[in-house]
Amino acid sequence: QWRAGPEGPKTLCNACGVRFKSGRLFPEYRPALSPTFLSEVHSNSHRKVLEMRRQ
Repeated sequence: QWRAGPEGPKTLCNACGVRFKSGRLFPEYRPALSPTFLSEVHSNSHRKVLEMRRQ
């Protein structure tokens, strides 16, 4: 199921869409297969993103 995101309808997966709607989708979250994924800056795990934001 695809959900609406900042880029319009059907642009986010279900999990990301739910996080976006509740205001918890952070820019550090990125799918590991994304061409712009940098392991120092991004993570595909919500828990790791929260840890990165605390630092």
